[in-house]
Amino acid sequence: MTLDAKPLPAGEFWKLVGQVDPADLLDIDVVGIVELVGCEHDEAVRYRTLLDATTAFTFEQERLLEGGIALISALDARFPTLLRQRLGAACPPFLLLAGPSESLAQPGLGVVGSRDAAPDVARDAVRAAVRHEWSVVSGLARGVDQVAMAAAIESGGQAIGVPADGILLASRNAGVRRGVHDGQLCLASPFAPSAPFRAGNAIGRNKIIYALSQIVFVAASESGSGGTWSGATEAIERGYAHVAAWTGLGATAGNAALVARGASPITDVSTLFDLDPTIPPPSQDSLF
Repeated sequence: MTLDAKPLPAGEFWKLVGQVDPADLLDIDVVGIVELVGCEHDEAVRYRTLLDATTAFTFEQERLLEGGIALISALDARFPTLLRQRLGAACPPFLLLAGPSESLAQPGLGVVGSRDAAPDVARDAVRAAVRHEWSVVSGLARGVDQVAMAAAIESGGQAIGVPADGILLASRNAGVRRGVHDGQLCLASPFAPSAPFRAGNAIGRNKIIYALSQIVFVAASESGSGGTWSGATEAIERGYAHVAAWTGLGATAGNAALVARGASPITDVSTLFDLDPTIPPPSQDSLF
């Protein structure tokens, strides 16, 4: 699908939704959009151009669905409630899904960690989550992410994978395709189907992992640097999820620093499920 106007990022999308029901814009011209939204003419042209692409968008949606990929809007009743509640104006306007989307409605344990971290404690946490009938939420990166996904599937549980690239690229991995085909792995992506990996995507992916999880378990983190550290500290500060960090045998200095910032200390992974998943409301403005 080709557009002649820049798509709306999350902040602009939710600002517009806060002003008007997007359905009210479908059948009015640029002048009508200016009057209804109160925007500049150039911005109204941009909205009209995007709205005029709905036919092409529908064809693209049908093409993806034929390949087993569903596209759902943030305004759709099927969209994960936790994402809208926790991310506020940072909530992605849509998700692409492949695999059993029912797992998005189950309690979830996020499992994250530095790429070179020892995986044993992550596996133990995942196995405990499966015993409690929780989904396991993680990325698909090398290290703890992949260990968590594999352990959930091997234990007969449900996994939710949030890649930092497009869902079509992520599904090139044979293990990922097998997990989706067998009904144990749901891929959830806010990016274009063939979007390449970018550092900004990884940051956006981290928010979604946290917001989809009742509890997020940090197996290991560096102190003051790295994607695990930045994702966990942002989640603590903004209330994206209840963050817990391993402080038992072999714990990293980064995990101790996360506890000092507000993460719950964990020395026995079975106690993760005794934590209160209640978190403070997001610090950013409400959606509406």
